[in-house]
Amino acid sequence: MRGVGFEHEIAIAAPLARVFAELAEPVRFLGLQPLLTSVREIAAGEGARAFEAMERVRLLGPLSMLSWLRVELRPDAAAGRIAFATHARLGVRLAGAFSLCSDGGYTRVRHSVELHCSRWLRGFVLPRAMRAQEALLANLKKRLESYAG
Repeated sequence: MRGVGFEHEIAIAAPLARVFAELAEPVRFLGLQPLLTSVREIAAGEGARAFEAMERVRLLGPLSMLSWLRVELRPDAAAGRIAFATHARLGVRLAGAFSLCSDGGYTRVRHSVELHCSRWLRGFVLPRAMRAQEALLANLKKRLESYAG
């Protein structure tokens, strides 16, 4: 399974520590990642946070399917980075990181993702994953900037 990568970047008018805290807390992904319908934190190894989640994926028109995910977050405050690994059904894997840096009164968030799945699934999964990750960053910006206002 060859992987395919993509990145998105956004500037958020919020302190780096606030952005980092939001992305390092599993339950806060509800409302950020638009496909998620539930999140339940589970035990994780040292230095990690993990959760199981349910997502609703649109198939065709009003038809959708529910899919379970297992996600591990590895926050590193000193590096301003939160690595993640997501495992879904049918061998779909996403790995990557949120990299944060201060830029004046903003925090720049770069979201890098590597998708691994079988070739026959890639055409279905990749555009949905890209849209979901774009929406996650837009929702993060909206959430955090509304706190400041």
